[in-house]
Amino acid sequence: MGLVVTGIVQTPDLAAVEAALGAAGLSSEHLQLVEPGEDSPPLTQGLAVSPNIGPIETGTGVPGLTSGTMPMTSRPIVGNDSLSDRLGDFEIPDDEIDNYLEALAAGRSIVAYFAKDDTIDRVESAFRAAGVAKVKRF
Repeated sequence: MGLVVTGIVQTPDLAAVEAALGAAGLSSEHLQLVEPGEDSPPLTQGLAVSPNIGPIETGTGVPGLTSGTMPMTSRPIVGNDSLSDRLGDFEIPDDEIDNYLEALAAGRSIVAYFAKDDTIDRVESAFRAAGVAKVKRF
C-alpha cells in the first residue's frame, strides 16, 4: 500500500529536499510540487470562468449576441476544481484542503512524495531534515 507524505515549503526550490531524499537512499522521482498560482482560473466580474471552456453558458442565447453567463454563487472564490482535485490526489482529506490552499495563497508551495510502506518513515525524516514545514502522511 502506498502513502503520501506532504509538507509546505517557502520556495519552489527543491534542491534541499532532493538532497535529503538522496541522503536517505530515496529517489526524487516520486516527488511532486504545487506552486502558488498553479492552475488558477481567471475570475472576471463575479463570473465562473474555466481555463478550458470559458464562461458557463445558460439558456438559449445566440453566441456573441446575448450574454448567458451564470453568476458565481455556488463556487468558492479561493482555489478551483482542478487544484482541489490535485491536492485530493495527494490523499489530503477534504477537511484539510483549505489549509493547503491558504499556504498557496500566502505564496508557499506544497511538496508531496508518493512513498511505500517501507520508505514512509525515511521520507518524513528527509522532509524534516530539509526544513519542510507541516509534514504529514496520508
